[in-house]
Amino acid sequence: MENYRKNLIITADDFGISPLANAKILALAEAGKLDRTAVMTNGSFGPNDIERIKKTGIKLDIHLDTHAEIPADRKLRDGIIMRGIKFLFAYLSDHLHTHSKEQHWEKQLQDFQTILGRYPDGINSHQHIHFFPAYFKIIIGLAQKNNIFFIRFGRKGFILSNNKVHHILYWLRKKDAKVFRASKLDSTDHMISLDWITNLQKFIRHLPAGTTEIVCHPEREEEFELMQKYF
Repeated sequence: MENYRKNLIITADDFGISPLANAKILALAEAGKLDRTAVMTNGSFGPNDIERIKKTGIKLDIHLDTHAEIPADRKLRDGIIMRGIKFLFAYLSDHLHTHSKEQHWEKQLQDFQTILGRYPDGINSHQHIHFFPAYFKIIIGLAQKNNIFFIRFGRKGFILSNNKVHHILYWLRKKDAKVFRASKLDSTDHMISLDWITNLQKFIRHLPAGTTEIVCHPEREEEFELMQKYF
C-alpha cells in the first residue's frame, strides 16, 4: 500500500441506496480499499449484503436521510444549480419541524440496529444535510444519546476546493464549529468529497498533515474507477 494511504480515511457513502451501489461498495471493501461505509437504513439490501459488509471489518456508519424511502426518480448526480437550490431550501427550512426530524432519525438508528445487529461506528448524512445548523444540533444529540463517538465534520476544516457545494458547506461548517467542539465527538482532521477533487494524483501528493476523510460514491462509475486505481 502506498505511504500516502496511512493518513487517509476512505468512506463510501450510500450503502443500501441501490443494488449497484451495494455491489460496488462490497467490491471495494473486500479489496481492502475502504475504511468505512455509510449505511442507508431506508435503502434495500440483498440476502448476503449485510453479512459480507460486516465480514470486511470496516467501520459501519449510519447515513441519515430525510426521506423514509429512496425516491424512485432519483438521479446519480444532480446538476450544480439543482443541488444549490436544494441546499438553500434545506437551509431556509431547517428550523421547521425539527422535532419530527429527530423522531425520524431516531427510527433510522433503531432500524440500523435491527439490520446490522449493532450500533453505528459513526454518524453522517445523505447529501451532507447534517451540516445545516438546526439539524447539526439534533444529530450531535442523537450521537451522544446513542454512544456514537465519530461524526463526519473535519476538526480543522475542509480541504480547499473550487466546488460550489464545498463553498456552501464550508460556510455552514463554520456555524457548527462551536457546537462540534462542545460535543467532544471525534472526527478526522480534514474532510473532502472525491467529486470536489479535480486532480486526484496531484491531491494525493500534497496531503495536509493529520488525517483526511475522503468521501466517495462508488455507484458513480467514474468514482468507482478512481477508487480502484488509486486506493
